Amino acid sequence: MRCPGQDTQFWNQSAIFEAPCPKCAHMVEFFKDDTTRKCGSCGHRFVNPRMDFGCAAYCSFAEQCLGDLPPELVAQKEDLLKDRVAVAVKRFLKSDFKRIGRAARRARHAEHICQAEKGNLAAVLMAAYLWDLDAGNQDSQNLPAARAILSDLKAPEPLIEKVCAIIAQQHGGSGDIGEHRVVADSAAIADLEEAIKEDPSVQSSINRHLQETIKSQSGQSYARELFQQS
Repeated sequence: MRCPGQDTQFWNQSAIFEAPCPKCAHMVEFFKDDTTRKCGSCGHRFVNPRMDFGCAAYCSFAEQCLGDLPPELVAQKEDLLKDRVAVAVKRFLKSDFKRIGRAARRARHAEHICQAEKGNLAAVLMAAYLWDLDAGNQDSQNLPAARAILSDLKAPEPLIEKVCAIIAQQHGGSGDIGEHRVVADSAAIADLEEAIKEDPSVQSSINRHLQETIKSQSGQSYARELFQQS
């Protein structure tokens, strides 16, 4: 069955249109199923401004349907996928609201730190959500729960391996130490928030806790601002 959005029998007059090149403003003709077009004036290739790539973010047949996906869409697919990972983690944890809240805080902190560290944001956020799902599992190095969620969501295999490598370093695995440090720092900050909530006196020794647990410079700066410490 062909996707109705790409089947010409469902098209109308708006299926063919012109859009200005973002580089030189020359008008470029698009068919609604064109993913990209090359400007005839300056040669710049740009994404179809009217194409809704939402389905391609999760459809395993996106490449066959739309052709070679532009870099913008590849990034969008990963960005939307991390939101679906967040939902899957909530379903996995069911009524364990404490762990659900901790995962959300980890991801929020990881986003701030990763922007400063210039890591792969989508992979870092997925790792932050999945960080402790396999904690206590004898097979923690292989991360069965994290892998199952990513596989069920049809994440690309290289992305699955990258996310799992980030997580596995806390169990002695290998991978990008920078991205692992971002998630580890975000986890430490989330844990510290819980510790302060349970025992407010922890706040008085916050500097020592930050020095002992936060490893990245960006994580240190973010945590000090978060806890309002100079």
